[in-house]
Amino acid sequence: MQAVTFSPAQRNPQPARPGRWQRFQWQAGSLMLPGTTARALERLWFTPPHAPLDADSRRFLDAARGSWALVTGQGASRRVRVYRWGNHGPLVLLAHGWGGHAGQWHAVGDALMAAGYRVAAYDALSHGNSDAGARGAAQGSVVEMSRSLLAAAWHVGPVHAVVAHSMGGPATALALREGLPVHATVLVSSPADMPTAFSSFAWHLGAGPDLVARVRRNSEQWLGLPWSALNVPDVGRTRPVPRTLVIHDRDDREVRWEDGAAIAGAWPGAELVTTSGLGHHRILRDDGVATHIAAFLDREVAPVTRETAYAS
Repeated sequence: MQAVTFSPAQRNPQPARPGRWQRFQWQAGSLMLPGTTARALERLWFTPPHAPLDADSRRFLDAARGSWALVTGQGASRRVRVYRWGNHGPLVLLAHGWGGHAGQWHAVGDALMAAGYRVAAYDALSHGNSDAGARGAAQGSVVEMSRSLLAAAWHVGPVHAVVAHSMGGPATALALREGLPVHATVLVSSPADMPTAFSSFAWHLGAGPDLVARVRRNSEQWLGLPWSALNVPDVGRTRPVPRTLVIHDRDDREVRWEDGAAIAGAWPGAELVTTSGLGHHRILRDDGVATHIAAFLDREVAPVTRETAYAS
């Protein structure tokens, strides 16, 4: 593992903690109404937030060629909105995070196109302009995010690299485990282990370990896989993975820097870049981060594809 550090000026504020009364409600519910409280906690965990489109995101999406990819399984086929930019060069697929959308990639996408890459992005099921997932528009999961990624990749492919943010990291790891062939991956602000992340989330609210175990058992039935499979470092330990750049901010209040370090330490040959002051979201809009991603892909992807011309 190689490590690099760089730091911009402004810092990201820390989000507010839940109040004492809210924590008491979860603690009391864990003891008195465990079934009802577990269902409420499950709904809360699997409900993605809504990220509005800002002017830069709209401009980025308006310049794209839009199409649809299909996700099959768990009932009827569902449509994933796919966006493409550029006509020549290796193809890079951008995978947004939990509650995100394709438009959030405007800074990275612009930098990659300027460096000579074609770019594709998508809205995962229950996100952006894509169809609702199997449990409705208000619910999603990393499993559906991974299926959305695979559907988009087969639709626009061949894909030479995936750049993923936040929950897009575990979605990418699941896709690699399913056999997605790429030359390189970039994981920005990615959580390392979803069971650990959920336990931390529940503890933050005041929910007890018995409630956590109940939610995990209930959700495994419809996720279609055990939570133990949602460990990103284990993917790198148990199967070949592409060359990987991990970028994580020391001041990330949503996903700890230690998660990124754990992934970089477990994936053979991975490079860790540590930023400071960008937090969890502003990291996607930072010019230095975008430039570092483009330079990494120039080193890992461009030599592999140099002899072949690609066109959309």
